[in-house]
Amino acid sequence: MNDNLLEVSNLTVQFRTDEGTFDAVQDVSFEVGRGEIVGLVGESGCGKSVTALSIVRLIPSPPGYITSGRIQFNGRDLAALDIADLRNIRGQAISMIFQEPLSALSPLQRIGTQLAEVLRMHRRIDKQQALDTAAQWLEKVRIPNPRQRLQAYPHQLSGGMQQRVMIAMALMLDPDLIIADEPTTALDVTIQAQVFKLIKEMRRELTSILLITHDMGVVWEMCDRVMVMYASKIVESGTKEQLFDHPAHPYTRGLLRSIPKLTKKSDRLKAIAGYVPSPLNYPSGCHFRDRCEYAFDRCAREIPDLFALEDSTHRAACFVAARLVREPWE
Repeated sequence: MNDNLLEVSNLTVQFRTDEGTFDAVQDVSFEVGRGEIVGLVGESGCGKSVTALSIVRLIPSPPGYITSGRIQFNGRDLAALDIADLRNIRGQAISMIFQEPLSALSPLQRIGTQLAEVLRMHRRIDKQQALDTAAQWLEKVRIPNPRQRLQAYPHQLSGGMQQRVMIAMALMLDPDLIIADEPTTALDVTIQAQVFKLIKEMRRELTSILLITHDMGVVWEMCDRVMVMYASKIVESGTKEQLFDHPAHPYTRGLLRSIPKLTKKSDRLKAIAGYVPSPLNYPSGCHFRDRCEYAFDRCAREIPDLFALEDSTHRAACFVAARLVREPWE
């Protein structure tokens, strides 16, 4: 059996808009092993959510289109499946926890109705059995008075409770892969910690997680491996120890320098200069070169490939990565 549950190869996602056509994701390749938690990190606008939504083909079309690439999940190419087969995989084999639970949940239906609908769509059970199972899962994710909460509408729950409902919905069909897209962005730090702890506790041993986030602290706590994305491309990947201890791409270094350090109270945070470029106007060559302190002439002429460093599991797309990975890191 292949150790990889998910293999994405050369994925390109294009958007065609009134302002022009652009690639939101360019030639992205990665894999997620069985039982592995993989983080996909980067600033807003880098293509993380588009990558995640493309896996289950939830990008709005038009204007978005998968123009090339393969998405192998359990040996099946999701990019080539018809919608009927894909619906059987969504929710049951692959579940998503969305960034904004209040947007993902219907405001017109009670929580119990929405949870029961998911169960009945994929399992041959009657309405009462579905509601009983839904109540059990609300209890598992530590929502008090679960029977009562089944009768509530989403707006009647707190942000933390809404996210717990999303976790219950994502886990109750026992999926092989959970895609969590910024699942705690709107929550306070305490609730964030509780939500991530729940996700780790409730998943099966062989359930994989693809976690999309911009929070490097969450990556350290949750993930086995990390992929760093910038302006539509993967620029570095490796184990979390490799990226935190020996970052090889200037962008990864910039993300790590922006993390507050409690041991250095007098130091100012070191922000990355500039902004993520518009996908309609990426710079020639390396997309990061306009913000990079190491950029030189070649960076404007060529797009660096993602290549293996001294450890074959650690890869970076930068012409100076081989030197940076050997330099002492703060």
